[in-house]
Amino acid sequence: MFKIFQKIAALLPALGIVCSLCSAKLTDAELLSKAKKMEKIIQDGMKKIKVPGVAFSVSRKDKVIYSAAFGKTTIDSNSPKPVSPTTLFPVSSLSKNVTAILVGILVDKGILSFDDKVRKYIPDFFVVDEETSNKFTVLDLISHRSGFKSWASDSLLWAGYDNKKILNAFKYLKQRPGNFRKRYGYQNALFGVVGEAIERATGEKYEDVVQKYIFDVMEMKNSSAISIKAEASAMGYFKYLLSRFSHDREKLGFFKAATNLILLPSKHESKSVVTNHARYLEDIIPLEEIGFFQKFTATSGISFSAEDFAKWLAMLANKGAYNGKRIVSEKTFGILASNLAEKNIKDEDYTFIKSRYSRDNAFYGAGVFKFKYSDNGKNAREILFHMGGIYGSSAFFAVSFQDDVAVGVISNLGGVSTTLFCEYMVNQFLDLCFGFSKIDWVQTDIDRKKHFREVREAYNKTLSEQNPSPMERTEKYTGIYTDNGMYGDIKIMEKKGDLYVSNGIKEAKLTHINGGIFTFPGKDMIFAADDENEYASFFKDEYGNIDSLYLSCFDENNTIFKKK
Repeated sequence: MFKIFQKIAALLPALGIVCSLCSAKLTDAELLSKAKKMEKIIQDGMKKIKVPGVAFSVSRKDKVIYSAAFGKTTIDSNSPKPVSPTTLFPVSSLSKNVTAILVGILVDKGILSFDDKVRKYIPDFFVVDEETSNKFTVLDLISHRSGFKSWASDSLLWAGYDNKKILNAFKYLKQRPGNFRKRYGYQNALFGVVGEAIERATGEKYEDVVQKYIFDVMEMKNSSAISIKAEASAMGYFKYLLSRFSHDREKLGFFKAATNLILLPSKHESKSVVTNHARYLEDIIPLEEIGFFQKFTATSGISFSAEDFAKWLAMLANKGAYNGKRIVSEKTFGILASNLAEKNIKDEDYTFIKSRYSRDNAFYGAGVFKFKYSDNGKNAREILFHMGGIYGSSAFFAVSFQDDVAVGVISNLGGVSTTLFCEYMVNQFLDLCFGFSKIDWVQTDIDRKKHFREVREAYNKTLSEQNPSPMERTEKYTGIYTDNGMYGDIKIMEKKGDLYVSNGIKEAKLTHINGGIFTFPGKDMIFAADDENEYASFFKDEYGNIDSLYLSCFDENNTIFKKK
């Protein structure tokens, strides 16, 4: 009898029975039940962390299981409206995932190739040196393997410089030889370049290409690749059409472009949209949406509703197909999800909690991360995911092919330094699905914020108490400081006895801390919009005259600005 059981056991792997017995996938009903359980967890967390609005979506292989939205579009008492499953939320850097899929679609159609050199479409593209610039491909753009450190040139992006100046900064950045295609470094500006390449390859605007090949095909009627302000009203849509009039005139002719400008706004179906929010000290403040996300639309310009997000997740879980339609070929999807750049994770990284995310075997493909997600090293699952978090918006999704689970959360409070609510709510859902040990993820986010506030307060105290000395007369500091390159001129000026710093785009009031050290609110100088203080440090020459300046928000290459 025992031998009979042995023979049966030997056949089980071939029949796929052992796998199903050891790790049975949740049924649709069970997955829906887990999603319903999350409703109270999310809403309780929103109250504790002061998150205005949230979109929550759950899908599995080619199937939408659940989509819902909670909270309000804004905390502004003049215009708060409840969010709905069709309300548009900016997804910030989740846009990179959309862009990568779009590139895959264009590869499948023969419009461009992963191996196409960037200079084929953008002849003046430059990074590091001529040799590297000539080698740089479309796939390099969307896989974060430029060799630069993460966030290279982002300080110019946050400070409102134009795209030309942001991209020009790469010729000033320091990079160790041999890092190209070997060193992972998360990029916004470089990833955004692919949007320009797409436009050059297709002859169409990026937003039109996304609409044509993704949103229309997948019937995502409440998704957008233009400013949500443009989607919210006829006047906003008119301003959008006006901004692209020269393109439309060249492509369609003056008469057709002018006709569209006159007629289309009245036909535009205005959509429910959220207002972005940031935390400043203990207050949550609404932010004016000024098209920041569209500076590099391919990097951060996509918006989803909860309903459409669920469709997107279902397509990802089905490896590129949705509702009987092949959006991107399975072969191309496999390339996008392959191990293109290895990522190193530090133990203190609060985005990837050590008890859940592995310290090794972490990779970036093209528009997607690949990690091991486990319960303190046990029952590990490989997940694909991406995060997003800039200028008052945050988002996160995860897909486990092993479990047929795809989940995503978006909120109109962000970015990463403000809260990891979206990341942690996705973790909470995965834990419920996988039966992992309990972590209070809401409290984890609260504790994280408290920890960094305490670290910052201790740092400020050290600056103010160590070797205290008074500031010089205000006229000693005023003047023009320059780095003769990446940033250009910085102006220090006096207004009614107070010092201000300006980059010609934004300005902030300086508050003296100690000696030549001042602080200023980061939200006044950079679009990152959180409660981090930034620092200005003035230095003297050998004769005791103030001759140079360091700004913590403009720290590429540890830049020092010399007084003119």
